[in-house]
Amino acid sequence: MLYAVVLFLHSWLRWGVVVLGVLTLGRSLLGWLRGREWTRADRRIQVFFVSAFDLQLLLGMTLYFALSPLTPRSMEALRTNLSVSFLRFFSLEHPVMMLLALVAAHVASALSRRADDSQRKHRVWAVGLLMALLLIALGIPWPWLSHGRPLFRSF
Repeated sequence: MLYAVVLFLHSWLRWGVVVLGVLTLGRSLLGWLRGREWTRADRRIQVFFVSAFDLQLLLGMTLYFALSPLTPRSMEALRTNLSVSFLRFFSLEHPVMMLLALVAAHVASALSRRADDSQRKHRVWAVGLLMALLLIALGIPWPWLSHGRPLFRSF
């Protein structure tokens, strides 16, 4: 039962992360292109996005390391999983892409905080966020893929 609950939360929170990421990207691109000042609201939405993504990763790691029957429990199981595309996606490709996306978001957030001026803050954040969102899009198990999952999971 715990597996189903965490999987449900992980499935639904992804849309919060994606929507918040797209909104944040739009805000930062406009700030960069229009030369708008970096405001407290920009920093808040940045922190909110990164925090939501952190929570998403925590749920994913809980699934991966503790609850999911799809993930390998040993190196031998990992070798076996790599030969089956469905299992390879969930045991290696999905977690690696999402971890790289989270690293991109954190690095961009840190670099934008250290930037000298507002336009540079917006540019650094927008570029890093775009990289993170591309990795997220590649790592989502879209329903039309062989390893796809429903867009909206229910219990």
